[in-house]
Amino acid sequence: MHVKFMNLRKLLILPLFLLLLAACGKKGPVRPLLQALPAAPQNLIVQQQGKRFLLSFGLPTRNQDGSPLTDLQGFQIYKMKYDPAQDCPECRDTSVLLQSIDLDYLRGVRRSGDRFELWDSGLEAGFGYQYRVVPVNRKGAAGLPAVVKRQYFPPPSAPMALQATAHDQMARLQWQPLPAGGPAGELEGYNVYRRRPGSPFPSLPVNHTPVKKSPYEDFGLENGTTYEYALRSVLKVSGVEVEGPLSNTVAATPEAGR
Repeated sequence: MHVKFMNLRKLLILPLFLLLLAACGKKGPVRPLLQALPAAPQNLIVQQQGKRFLLSFGLPTRNQDGSPLTDLQGFQIYKMKYDPAQDCPECRDTSVLLQSIDLDYLRGVRRSGDRFELWDSGLEAGFGYQYRVVPVNRKGAAGLPAVVKRQYFPPPSAPMALQATAHDQMARLQWQPLPAGGPAGELEGYNVYRRRPGSPFPSLPVNHTPVKKSPYEDFGLENGTTYEYALRSVLKVSGVEVEGPLSNTVAATPEAGR
């Protein structure tokens, strides 16, 4: 009887030992449980144009757990002012709500496809600004934020005396150049903006890199169509590009044979 009891005890202990052995195997890092809440907005960018910041970001398409995002209501945008020489924006949060965006009733924001653009003004030289864009679903639950920060600098002057002459499928722009540089930074060149009459100027220029000098020739235009142009000066300050305000606006209508 004693022998049978010992054998039964061994049979009960062995599975328990194997279970504990498996549980004590190699453990990986603890992974956070992903939720069906919106992922962060895509490619959040802030650029200075004149005395304002232009914020732009892309529409998130998925939730944090990888499932399709089908119930996005909009965004909440928070702004925080800080001193770059003393403050640590990551260490404390003094953000205030700058704007709420409702996808069903867009106000104060421009949408182009899946990207959104909005302006922020009232900025002070010498200070930095951090922006946090939080997606919100239709239940009011907040998703993962996107964060960007940028220091504000005094902008360069606008180019002077911009003129345009129309030719065959081309427009030639000429302007009075600005000084090459100064204590605020070095002049990188000029950005050329083009629009159709009655439309706002786009946020991105025609040129891929700043134009170094006058004149600039814009090719591939449609004859008989009127185009409007304006320029911004581009200054390089502390490694970042700062655009000035728009110049005067000029118009050109290309014609065959010119």
